[in-house]
Order: sequence, then C-alpha cells, then structure tokens
Amino acid sequence: MPVIRVALAQINTTVGDLPGNRRAAERAADEARTLGADIVALPELTITGYPPEDLILRPEFVRKNRQELDHLARSAKGLTIIAGFVDSGRHGRLYNAAAVLSDGEVRAVYHKVRLPNYGVFDERRYFIPGEACLVLEIAGGRVGVNVCEDIWEAAGPSEVQAGPGGAEIIININASPFDLNKQRLRTETVTGLARRNRVYAVYVNQVGGQDELVFDGASMVAGPDGATLALAPSFEECFFAVDLDTLAVKEAREKPSAAAPHDANVDRAYSKLEIVTASGRDRARAVPSLPAPPHSRPPRLETIYRALVTGTRDYVGKTGFEKVAIALSGGIDSTLVAVIAVDALGAENVTGLSLPSRYSSEGSVSDAEELARRLRITIWRLPIEPVHRGFEEMLQPPFSGTEPGVAEENTQARIRGTAMMAIANKFNWLVLTTGNKSEMATGYATIYGDMAGAFAVIKDVPKTLVYELCDYRNRTGPGEPIPRAVIEKPPSAELRPGQLDQDSLPPYEQLDRILALYVEELKSSDEIVASECALGPGGADEATVRRLTRLIDINEYKRRQAPPGVKITPLAFGRDRRLPIASRYRG
Repeated sequence: MPVIRVALAQINTTVGDLPGNRRAAERAADEARTLGADIVALPELTITGYPPEDLILRPEFVRKNRQELDHLARSAKGLTIIAGFVDSGRHGRLYNAAAVLSDGEVRAVYHKVRLPNYGVFDERRYFIPGEACLVLEIAGGRVGVNVCEDIWEAAGPSEVQAGPGGAEIIININASPFDLNKQRLRTETVTGLARRNRVYAVYVNQVGGQDELVFDGASMVAGPDGATLALAPSFEECFFAVDLDTLAVKEAREKPSAAAPHDANVDRAYSKLEIVTASGRDRARAVPSLPAPPHSRPPRLETIYRALVTGTRDYVGKTGFEKVAIALSGGIDSTLVAVIAVDALGAENVTGLSLPSRYSSEGSVSDAEELARRLRITIWRLPIEPVHRGFEEMLQPPFSGTEPGVAEENTQARIRGTAMMAIANKFNWLVLTTGNKSEMATGYATIYGDMAGAFAVIKDVPKTLVYELCDYRNRTGPGEPIPRAVIEKPPSAELRPGQLDQDSLPPYEQLDRILALYVEELKSSDEIVASECALGPGGADEATVRRLTRLIDINEYKRRQAPPGVKITPLAFGRDRRLPIASRYRG
C-alpha cells in the first residue's frame, strides 16, 4: 500500500476576484508540485471566494467562474488539484462543488450533499444538494472528496466513501468561519471522523476576512486512530504537505474497534458512488523530504485579537481602501479599536480625531493624545463646542419648556458622527466605529452618531472582553501601547456632567453574562432570573434582568442600521441573528 503525499493550501481568497483567486490556486499548485505532492487541496468555493451570496444568481458570474476553473485545470499536471467552485446543471440548477483537476482537465466534480441553512449560512437559497459520493483512485490508494458541512454529522458521505468506496483518505474542503467555540468543535468533528471510519481526515480551511465573517484557517490532518497529526496556524496563509501511509489504514481496520455507524437512510441517500482515476506525482522521480507538519494552538486571547486584526485588515483592503479614521475619546473602546487598526494597517494609515465637548474631561483628551503618541499615529483635535452651541440655538424653539435629557446629550454624538463622515468623505478614508457588543445589545449607542461609519471592529466584543484584550495587548508589547489610565478609569460617554456608564447600566460583569444567556444561549427571561438568583449576592435582580432583555429586544432597529463588524462569538448581531423589528414578543 503506497504513501500518498497530500498538500494543504490554506489561502486567503476574495469574493468576486475570480482571476485573482485562480492565480492564488495556481501558485499553490506550483508549490505542491515542487514538494512532490500527489494532491493539493484548496478551500471551499476557491474560485468565487466565500460566501459569494447573490453574486451566484448572476449567470455571467457563474459562467466566468467556470472559465477560471478550466484555466486552473491546465495547471493540473504532475499532480491532482481539488478546488471549490460553483457548478451549474440542467434547468439552471447550481451546486456548491469540488472539482478534481488532473492531467490538465476537469476529471470529476463532486456536489456538496449537506447544505447548511442556519446561523450565517443560507446555502439552500442558492444551491441544490448533491446526490452522489466521489472517490478517487490515485497512486494506488483511494481518496474521498467532500465539502465542509458534509462531515458535520456522524453518518454522511464520508461513511459511504470509506465504506463501500474503500477510501483510506477523506479530503474535506472548507470555508468555516471563526468563533470562540469553533476550533474545539472542528477538532472533535475531524478526529471523530477519522477514528470512526479509520481513515486519514484532511481538513483544509480558508483564511481571511470577508465582510463580518473572518476565517481562521486552522487546517488539520487526523490519523486513523483519531490523533491530530497536523494543525496549521490561525489567521495566516499556510501551505504544508503530509505523507499519509495508507498501510496504517489497513492495519487500523484489522483491529477491533467501534465500527462506523450504519444507517440505511444514508445508504439510500448516497447510493450513487462514483470512482474516478486521477494522476499523482511521477513515482520515478525523487521527492524532497518534508519538514515536520505544523502544530499551532494559540491561546484564547491571542486568537480573538488576531481575528479582529485580520477582519479589519481584510475589510479595508478588500473594499479598496487604505486609510481609516477613528474618533478617539480617551475611552477603552476607541483605544482598543485604534490599537487593532494600527496592527492591521500600520500607523501611517490611521488617523485619530479628538472631538471634545464642554463635558469632556481634560484627562480624556490627554489620554487620547498619549495613545496617539504611543501608537505614532496622527491625531487632530477638533472641539465641537461651536457646533454644539449652534444646535442648541436651532433646537431652542421646539425644545422650549422641556427638561434637557437624552435628546440634547445625543446631539453631541451626532455632531461627532457628522464630522467623522465629512473628514472620511474628503480624504477617501473609512471610519471605524468603536461600539462594543454590550452597547449594541442595550442600545447604549447613538444612531447617526457614534454608530456612523463603515466598519464596527468590536461590535461582537462584550465590554468585559474589551478590558481583557487591552490587558493582553499591553502584555505583548513592545512597551505598553495602551495608557494605564484608560484601562483603570470608570467608563463614561461624557455627554453630561459627571456621567458614568453605571448610571444607566448594571455592572458589565452582570450585563455581559445576561447578554450571553439571552442572545447566544437563547434563554428566556424567566430562566435568566432563576440563573441570576442562584448566584447569590453577585447575581442581578429580577428587575435588572427584565429591563436588560427588554432593551435588547427594542433596540433591534438600531442594530439593523449598524455597520458590519467582525464576528467572534457563536451568535453575533447581524446575519447571525435575524429577528423582526416590529414585534410584541418578549422572551
């Protein structure tokens, strides 16, 4: 039984850049050929980028994606390429497909069987599920090919490929977005697949940001005993190859072990089994030895921080911009956004704006300036008091006889939002907004004010995690980019004298705990009240719980108008959570 050399190309594709994605795939093929690989596997929908959304509904887009695939096929000489693309069939049917490119042609096409239709995924809007399983005969071994969701249930295409199809290796190509729980789930899924079927499981994922999604890569290989043989770094392009000895699969299958689950429904659903011959490397030629495969497991805060940096860098770059502007208040949120922006784009591409009002403390202004000095970014100080007075004069007649309140406070935020957008408009920059998930949840943000901008970097980062990330970034250096005063002072919007966040909101430890239960775990208010009561003195009272869940419900209209931002939690506001704005239901 032979050794099959499989290369994994963890690349950063861009939605809609069909020629650019094809060229990236060609570079990967060249590198794989140099390493003497039999197969190189690329991510899901390599040619189109993921997710292409309604671009798929344009016939010309689908036609051009096929042209680029045919062009890529010409690179498939001396090895086999597995690449994702959109395939079209009879009557306009579209498929999320994996192409097998060999000997300069498209040798076979596999259609994704399981189409995710939950969370951020809506593939059934576009695609028809496949009806056949594909196995390659290559270099004396057998390799099953499938796509992403196909391996996320215990009985699926892999079982048919490894069972009746006799595959010793399963290659699964992916576009799997990052969230805080995803790597644990992926590892369990991939190693479970390998152990259950006694195969090598090769999982290749894309990397990079696409709108609010960010893909971490973390491609991996598991052996027939379920051991992790390789794990690629997160949030960076990576190329590596592994030698997979199919004799180990034969030996594993001869040992007593838990058999792969048998399901008659699976056999019926995937009764079409296609076995196709593909070409590997020239066995007569010597191949280079391989370095040890990567085993990267970054700690939690590093992973989150790199997700935010990657998402910001790619959103700005893939939309065709270079420079950004950030309103620096001297607070913890704008500080974290500024540090992320500098790490993503470089200090020369970040400009801070200090926009103090009559209520801004001198400490906040000086903290913003000290941050800019440490980050070596330009900062412009533009006091808003002249415009603020003008607003007060303009609004005095209709506001006459009323008590000053939130409306007057929010004019300051809206003046700042207008100034930020004017400057960005003038210089062709993007505005990065600075609101966190706790604020977005409760509506503690001003629509057309501090919510105005192009990209909300930390909109999925709860306030307590904001503090953790600032501490993490100071520990990584060089020096401490974030002034200690910013981390230590009580948070405040500074829209009235002596204002603090705690005047309007409960402690952020309580708020974020309730937010996670209500939004991410879908607990009811009654369940959360019981959970908080069980915590004793540290728990929130019933009135606080019901007030917060009501605030989350009634502020859906604000979030619907917020800019996109990096998704890091299992359930983010935006495409992950789709609730009606006009609704009388209270959970």
